[in-house]
Parts: sequence; structure tokens; C-alpha cells
Amino acid sequence: MRKKLTALVLSALPLAAVADVSLYGEIKAGVEGNNIQLQLTEQPSKGQVGNKVTKGKSRIRTKINDFGSFIGFKGSEDLGDGLKAVWQLEQDVSVAGGGATRWGNRESFIGLAGEFGTLRAGRVANQFDDASQAIDPWDSNNDVRSQLGIFKRHDDMPVSVRYDSPDFSGFSGSVQFVPIQNSKSAYTPAHVVVNNKVATHVPAVVGKPGSDVYYAGLNYKNGGFAGNYAFKYARHANVGRNAFELFLIGSATSDQAKGTDPLKNHQVHRLTGGYEEGGLNLALAAQLDLSENGDKTKNSTTEIAATASYRFGNAVPRISYAHGFDFIERGKKGEHTSYDQIIAGVDYDFSKRTSAIVSGAWLKRNTGIGNYTQINAASVGLRHKF
Repeated sequence: MRKKLTALVLSALPLAAVADVSLYGEIKAGVEGNNIQLQLTEQPSKGQVGNKVTKGKSRIRTKINDFGSFIGFKGSEDLGDGLKAVWQLEQDVSVAGGGATRWGNRESFIGLAGEFGTLRAGRVANQFDDASQAIDPWDSNNDVRSQLGIFKRHDDMPVSVRYDSPDFSGFSGSVQFVPIQNSKSAYTPAHVVVNNKVATHVPAVVGKPGSDVYYAGLNYKNGGFAGNYAFKYARHANVGRNAFELFLIGSATSDQAKGTDPLKNHQVHRLTGGYEEGGLNLALAAQLDLSENGDKTKNSTTEIAATASYRFGNAVPRISYAHGFDFIERGKKGEHTSYDQIIAGVDYDFSKRTSAIVSGAWLKRNTGIGNYTQINAASVGLRHKF
């Protein structure tokens, strides 16, 4: 239940704005452990018979982590004639020390709402982030290991303007625009600088303005059934030449992934469907990621994900599965480049606001014929909503 602020609001806001302000958030943390296993297969060299297979395994790493705690304020003001001003300010916090230092680093906006719909400007969640609430309910410090982070890599809260339509017989839609100066889709390619005949490699840098980004979404809800379509388009994208790394590992850490040969006409399509009845929750999603390279060759990735849960009294066991098919890069299919991920766990509710959360995750990423990386992870923690 959302708590009304009185003293805090009076100290921070003008007296006229006191009404309809709510404080909310989640505090969640726990212990996580994980280890990594890998296998590398090398072709035989001269004089050798058969492939050389190398296997490795890391020790189990255990750490107390924050699982994504945050705090938020939101409110509204009646402007008359059915028009309202709406605003929200959210901030990441960490009970494990450190973390974000700037206010508004989560969804934060100001806007207008009325019979025409809702118009918001600021750091606004995109349609992909909205749809992921059903397909990825997991709490963790690592969105790749213990959440469906690879599948939901296009979830974002960009600085943008977003319009949401009113409901029409169960249908609603949204459009969102990220201006060129707020976009993270641009890049500065990696390059070499020569001074006094000494070559210095300058890594690629992303985040510079350079490309507008467009989002659109269509929603449908009828009783326990719900459906969602999300779309993204960017003329230039920072996915980079190495689609393999971003698709398979779920992060863009190398110079290649940061844009040494950036992608063009990047578009993403995601369909999500769900059913909720009593204690049963089912969700299924499919995602298609398309792009072009500078040499006009094409890339594509196709993924699916599913989540199921059922409430037994105070306990809610659930399981999620995601699969990425072999991707196509520069017009050629990458053999054995798929990934599989399984997450299983249970939430136990001590009350309406406090729950114990336990989960185990397994992720296998094939990195070529005979090669793979496997991550095993487990976590146990506590979550409190207010």
C-alpha cells in the first residue's frame, strides 16, 4: 500500500503541491554464488591426431549483493476539464553499499494525462521494458547470469518523449521518440593515431549523439489474456560489428562490440503473450533482431522465451526458459552459436510486502563447433516492497 507523504513533501515541495504524492519502492538483497565452465576445441596442428580439447572451470564466487533496490516519488495535480499533470522520480539505491549517485537514474518524467491519453517527457521506459515485466520476474544483481538479460537487452529507459493512447475495447498503443542528442545509438569508431611514427590505438566510444531512435507498441488485454508487440528502429546502432558478442554474451565490452563497424537500419520486433487465471501466470515471447553492415550484408538473431508460475498459498514457484537460435552475421549462419538459459526458483511471502526469494540459473552459450561457455548461479535473498 502506497504511503502518503506529509512531512517529507512539505520540506521539499511548495505547499500547493502536497496533494497526491506517493512514496514507493523496493529494498531487496541477498547472497549470490556463481561459477563459469568453458570448453575450447582447437583444430589439430601438424603431427597431431584429433582435435585438442581444453576445459576449464572457475571457483565458486560468493558475494552479498543488492538485487535492484530503488525508491520513487510520484504524484499528480488536477488541472481541470479532465486534464492532469503527472510526474515521477525514481532512483536506484543499494543496501550493499555504493551504487548510483544521481537522482532520476530510473524512470523519471513529467507529463500530461487526460481523455486523449498520456504524454510524458524525461527518462521513460520503452515498450520492451514494459513487456519484460511478465517474461522476466527475477531479482538479481546480474541481469545476464540470473535474469533473462540476453533476451531483454533492448529494454531501456531512454531520455525521450512518449505518448500512450487511451484504451479502446482492450487495445492501446504507444509511440516514443529519442532525439538525436539524447540517443546512445551513435558511436566514435576505433581508430589509430600516429605520432612520431608511433601508432596508438584509440578504442571505440559509444554514447555520442548521432541517431534518432523510434519505438512503437501495441497492447491488448481481455480478461486473463494479454498481448504486446514492441518495435524499435535506429538508423545507426552501437551494437557493433561483433553481433556475436552482444547477442551471445549480452554485453558490449570490447571495442568491436562498441562500434568499430557499427550497424545500420537496426530494428527489433518482439511479440509477447500471456495468460493469468487465479494463481497461474504464463508468458511467452519471441524476438527478431535485424540490422545491416556497412558493406550491405545483413545480420539477424531470433530468440524465444517463456515463463510459468503458480501460487500455492504463500509460495510462488516459477521457471523461465530462453533460447537463442544460431545467428546470421554478414549474411552467413554462425554454426553452433545458439544459447540456452533456464532459471528456476520460488518466492515465499511472509506478508503482502515482504518475501524470501530463492533461485538457481543455468546459461550455456555455444561459441562455435566444440566451444561453449557455461554459467551456473544461485541466489537467496529478501525483498520488501513499500
